[in-house]
Amino acid sequence: MSKKLFQRNLGRTDRIIRLIIGVLALGAWYFGAVAGTIAIVIGVAAIMLIGTSAAASCPLNSVANINTMSQKEREENDAKGISYQKK
Repeated sequence: MSKKLFQRNLGRTDRIIRLIIGVLALGAWYFGAVAGTIAIVIGVAAIMLIGTSAAASCPLNSVANINTMSQKEREENDAKGISYQKK
């Protein structure tokens, strides 16, 4: 099961959206647009979004058996020998 958690399961669009939201949330935290407990929650969420985007793998997607990669991305990964979550 643990090996499955770290297989790629995020497509390019999903990764870009997570990265943008993560950077915006991290910016809001860094520049003080939010304060207190909510700032900590937003900061942690931002780091998680950026991390999952960089790794191209989301453990929650693995548990839910969700793979947002397009067929083209799957074929590219097969050609490169990159492991990814199959449905």
